[in-house]
Amino acid sequence: MNAYEIPNLRFSLPAGEDIARRRFVSVNSSSEGVIATTAGSAIGVSMNEAADGEVLDIADGIVVVEAGGAITAGADVEVGANGKAVAKTTGIGVGVAITGATGAGQLVAVKLVSVSNANGADGTNGTDGAATQTIIYTAADLEAGVDLADTPIGAVVGAGTITAVTIISLGAADGVNETNESAFVLEVGTTTKATETFNADTTFPASGAAAALTVAEDASVAAGDVLLLNVTNDDAVNLPSFMVQVVVTLD
Repeated sequence: MNAYEIPNLRFSLPAGEDIARRRFVSVNSSSEGVIATTAGSAIGVSMNEAADGEVLDIADGIVVVEAGGAITAGADVEVGANGKAVAKTTGIGVGVAITGATGAGQLVAVKLVSVSNANGADGTNGTDGAATQTIIYTAADLEAGVDLADTPIGAVVGAGTITAVTIISLGAADGVNETNESAFVLEVGTTTKATETFNADTTFPASGAAAALTVAEDASVAAGDVLLLNVTNDDAVNLPSFMVQVVVTLD
């Protein structure tokens, strides 16, 4: 292998099953990292071996994955059995091979891509086969009263509509109650695309749990739009590190 691994975003999730190192992983409905489904989408590659319930370290960017068969450098890659990398056939293209492999069990460097076809079809418009882009951003622990202002979390690759925005907590929040709030706003420029205010009525998610933001009526985006995250915390609010996941359905 003649390419170096260059991880981009690194984050962690509790493992929802036993996961080997160097495998494509996805996230289940309990916000746990699991082995990605064959021919399905992936949020990154496992950087450590984790047993069920342990902390799973995940990365995207240019990452090394165990091959499930021969792969030619430059070929599109999809998820194979047991989360291994295989040459793309009819599944979702999750990346491009930077280096090749002559057979199963070898390691191959893959440049992950964030655009996937959620239904494994041809990426055309419509319910079956609508192409999507998933943007994942991890925010650092915010000390009491610390805010985020117009923080770029990703760029949109094509015109479409934001269909889901999810917050995944990586720890326990403190101070969110009936008198102290944490307000989340996702914007493009000065236009609001999703919001949620956490307080006594809408609790901030527990560690490893998720909460959905309310998507605005006008959630349309254009190619090149940069998503900006704003978090405004009252003085007593202390937020843990958290992930933001944005799903854009492309036109």
